[in-house]
Amino acid sequence: MRKIRRTVAALAVMTMLALTAVACGNQTPEEKTPTATPVSEATPTTEATPATEATPTTEATPTTEAIPTTEATPTTEPEPTDAPETPTVTPAESGEAVYEAEYLGVKDYGEPETKKENIEQFLYRFLIDGSEKTFSVDNSAADADGNLLYPIQNKLKEGYDYRITVRDDVVVDATEIGEAAAAYEPVVKGTPGEKTLLNFIKTSLMPVGTTLYIYGGGWDWQDEGSSIQARTIGVSSDWVKFFNEQDENFTFRDKDDNAELRDPKTSYYPFGAYNEYYYAGLDCSGFVGWVIYNTMESESGRDGYVGSSTKMAGKLAARGWGDFSQELMQPQEYVEQPNMISSKGEMPCLKPGDVVSIKGHVWISLGTCDDGSILIVHSTNGHMSRTGQPGGGVAIGAIGLSEDCEAFKLADEYMSKYYPEWYRRYPARLCSPGTYMNIEGDVAGRFTWDTTAAGGLSDELRVQDMKPAEVLKLCFEEQ
Repeated sequence: MRKIRRTVAALAVMTMLALTAVACGNQTPEEKTPTATPVSEATPTTEATPATEATPTTEATPTTEAIPTTEATPTTEPEPTDAPETPTVTPAESGEAVYEAEYLGVKDYGEPETKKENIEQFLYRFLIDGSEKTFSVDNSAADADGNLLYPIQNKLKEGYDYRITVRDDVVVDATEIGEAAAAYEPVVKGTPGEKTLLNFIKTSLMPVGTTLYIYGGGWDWQDEGSSIQARTIGVSSDWVKFFNEQDENFTFRDKDDNAELRDPKTSYYPFGAYNEYYYAGLDCSGFVGWVIYNTMESESGRDGYVGSSTKMAGKLAARGWGDFSQELMQPQEYVEQPNMISSKGEMPCLKPGDVVSIKGHVWISLGTCDDGSILIVHSTNGHMSRTGQPGGGVAIGAIGLSEDCEAFKLADEYMSKYYPEWYRRYPARLCSPGTYMNIEGDVAGRFTWDTTAAGGLSDELRVQDMKPAEVLKLCFEEQ
C-alpha cells in the first residue's frame, strides 16, 4: 500500500511510472529505453520491455521528514483569494485563477485509454480546499526542434503541494510550495565536479541505502532524458522522503512478484502512461547518470547523462573518457579456488570504477577480489525484501558463485554496518555471473576510465589497482 501522504485518506491515487533497471540473483535485468514512452510487458519491443527471468531485455531513484503540506487556500472562481501571498484575479478579468493544491496524480491511471497516445486528453487530479478537482495541463512548451518539454509534469510530484495557475480549466503554471525537506547527509560524501576516480566511486556510494528502485526513476516525465533530480547536485530529498514513507513491504511493481496481484492503484510501475514517479527513486541508468553528473558537474540544471543502460558504457567511451571492451570473463567452478574465473586461475579484468552495460542493466564495479568475485554498486529491482517483495534500489552487491565469496561478505558487512534501516528491509544480495557478466549484441560491454585522458578522471591514488576491501576502507575513511 502506498504511503505517500494524503490530505484526504479516502482518495486512492492512480499512478504511473516508467523505465529501467535489473535484477539480482534469480531475478532478471529490466531496462528502459530513451523513447517517448514506456512499454508494458505485454507488448515486447526492442529496448523497452520488462524481461522475464529467462529473457533479459534492454532498458526502457536517508532519512528526513516528509515535506509538510500547506493548507489548501483556493480562490473561488468569481473572486480572488483573500490570501495576500497568493493574489489572483477573477476569470472575468483574465480567465485565470490561482490555487494552493496537493497533486494527486493522473486521473484513471491504469485504464486502457490512459496511455501515451492520448497524452493530450490526460486529466490531472488536485486536492483543493478539501475537494478533488481535475484539470488539463498546458503542453505547448517545446524545444527548438519542436520536441515537447512537459515542464509542468516534470515538476509535479504526487503528495506534494503546489501553487497552480489555472486558465480555462488548464494548468498553465505550477510552483512547489511548503517547507523544504532537510538535507540528507550521506555516509560517504563525494565532491561535485572533482574529476578523480576516487571521487567517482565515493559519489556512487552517496545514494546507497536510501534510494529505492523506481522503473524510470531518474528519467524525465516524458521518458526521453534526465529528470530534474538526476541533474541536481547531491542526493535528492525526494528520494529520501519516498524511502522514509515506505517499508519492507514496498514493491516496485507486483505484490509478491505475482502478476495476478497487479494493481495500478498500488503500483509505481508504468502502465501505458508516462513516467509519473520519475522523482521517487532511481533505476539502473538513472543511478549511473546521476553519479556521472555529480562527478563531472558542480552545479545543478545542466545537460544530463541518463540514457540507455545497454549503451551507457559505449557512450562513455565515445566521449573520449576511456576504453570500451566486450571481453568479460565469468567466475566458474574450480575445486581449489571456487570463485576463480577459469580453471587456469585467470582473474577478471574488472577494475574499481569500471562501468558495465549488459542487456537491460548497467552497474559500477568496485573491483575484483582475490577469489575472483566482484564487488559492485547499482540500482536494481532484484533485491527481494525480507517479506518477499521485489524492489530494492541503490545498494552494494556482489557477483560470485556463492555467499562464501569475498565480495558477498564485504557487501553484507558494509550494508549491515552503515545502512541499518536498509539492511532491516533488504539482505545483501549475490548476483549471478551468468546474468551480470553476459555481454550480448554489439553495444553492451565494459567501460574503463583512461586516467590520462583529457576531460576524464585522474587517479593519483592509483585506485584502479586497489582491491575492493581497500577501496571501501578508503571511501568509508576506516583505518
